[in-house]
This record gives sequence, C-alpha cells and structure tokens, in this order.
Amino acid sequence: MREHIFEFIFIIIIIGFVTFFVISNSNGILTITDSKVEHIAASLTSATEDFDTLDNFQLYDSRSDIFGISKLYDTKPEGFEWYMNMDDPEEDSHLYNYGKIKENDDNSYNIGDRSRLSVYSKDGIDNDEGDMDTYDFSELSEKGYWHKPTDWKNVEITGEYHYRGGDGPGITHYVRSEDHSSLHDGCGGSSYKNKIYFDGTSNFNKEQAHPKSWEMPHIEHNYGEMKNHWFRFKTIVFNLPNGNVNLENWLDPHNNNNWTRIGQLVDNGAWGEDGTECGGKSDEIITWGSPNVTFRWDDISVDFRNLSVREIEPPI
Repeated sequence: MREHIFEFIFIIIIIGFVTFFVISNSNGILTITDSKVEHIAASLTSATEDFDTLDNFQLYDSRSDIFGISKLYDTKPEGFEWYMNMDDPEEDSHLYNYGKIKENDDNSYNIGDRSRLSVYSKDGIDNDEGDMDTYDFSELSEKGYWHKPTDWKNVEITGEYHYRGGDGPGITHYVRSEDHSSLHDGCGGSSYKNKIYFDGTSNFNKEQAHPKSWEMPHIEHNYGEMKNHWFRFKTIVFNLPNGNVNLENWLDPHNNNNWTRIGQLVDNGAWGEDGTECGGKSDEIITWGSPNVTFRWDDISVDFRNLSVREIEPPI
C-alpha cells in the first residue's frame, strides 16, 4: 500500500512539472540559443548564426533587457547596466552631448545630422576629459583603464535605429576612447569602432592616435539596405585571456529578436602602425577600459530609441 502511495505522489509531481513547463512556454518565456563563441578565428569573419526567439518578444526575463531586447552575452556579476531614459533623456546624468535632442511623435528621438551621444561608465561622470593620469599605451595596457577600474571595457552596446535621410554612410558604436581630440598627440582617441552602414554592409575600425583610423574591409550581410524600416544593431567587445580583443557586429533587421552575427574580428596585433606615437607597440592592441561609450553618426538624420550599454562577462 505504501509503495502505491509513493508511486501516486511521484506521478502527481511529474504531471505538475510538465504542466508548468507547457504553460510557461505558452506565455512566452524565452529560451535563447547560447551566444558564447566557441571558436574565435584570428581573422575577419562573417557569420549567419541566428538566435531563435519569439517574434516581438516583450516580456522581461534573464535573457532580455528592460526594452524586451535579447541579451546576447551574460551581464557581468554586479556589472553596470545603462538604459536610455525614454521618458526624458535629459534627466539622465550618465548621458551627455544631447544638446539638440528632440522627441518624435512615436516616442523615439532625433539629435540632428551629427551625433556624439555618449554614455558615462558607472563612475565616469566626474572624469576630467583630456586630463588623465597617463596617455602612455604601455602604462595603460598594464593599468587596464583610463579613469577608474569601473570604466567600460567588456561591453554589449545596443541601439534601435531608423534612417530618415542624408548622405552619411551609417552608424558607429565606439569604445575604449577617452578624448577624441589632438591633445596628447591624439592618444586619448584610442578606440575600436564597430560600424553598420545603410548600404547593407558593416565593418570594424581601429584608431590608435586620433584622427588616424585603420579600416577593415566591409562585410556584406544578406538583409539589403537598412533605410526603410527600424532595425537593431549590437556591438560586442571583450578581452580574451591571451591579450587579444574580440569584436562582433550583430543585426536584428526587423526588430523581432532574430539576431544574426554579421561580422567578427579578433585583434591579435598586426593591425595599425601608430601605437609608437603613444608609447606603445606599433600595432598596440587596445585592452584598457574607458569612462564613456559613444553612439555616433555624421551627415544623416537618424531616429533612435532604446539605447543601452551593459558590462558583460567574457564567455571564456
């Protein structure tokens, strides 16, 4: 008799678990394909790895942000996450250079045809731009940051965009820069620049001393021109254990959380020749963090919304 009771209880537990699983999935709880890169080639690559997600997924869970946008990499434990204040961006102390920002009827925003919309790191608000302790690359590579240990370093940057006109080529997310000027021989302008163009391509740039930039070839994706509809673009940057830096471009062409990696590059040196101007190696790899991350475009009108920057945990 006791054995039958235990069998009955066990069956009830199994039925309950299956019922919960079915209901949970019917309510749209997201299970996203693991985005960790298993094989990172030390060369420029294009990828077609898709993340199978639910169309127009809007629920918040551990794999989506407050805007319902999929997170491709895990947030760093206790890492800083910045999300655009969609009600009033000017109230956000971490967002700056928004002098011309205006709200559109659909609750998106526009900043004119020239954006340097930047986001301070957790403790970056009080940084003295152009007046860091050192501009020597050899010292920065050992120190690991421009301003403070909480600088943006390993990051996932996301934006939603709609082209509205102009001749500018596209949108740039750039990281690891302190000051884009000619001060200190331009060394504060060190940066990686992940770019998406409206002609159906993307690429990567590396700037060691401003304004010199080393550009990789454009990579064509399969979604055509990015002009007549909203789309999402993500930039991924993180350091590898061997001292190299991994860069990735991701595209959600129809804002439905179906993400495709449209380009990847590992900076393992042999890229750039200006590092010696700043006390480093000629092809210095930019491994240090910075107190800001920047969303940039020139000579185009772009509506934008739901911008975010997160500190991520490198998957290695």
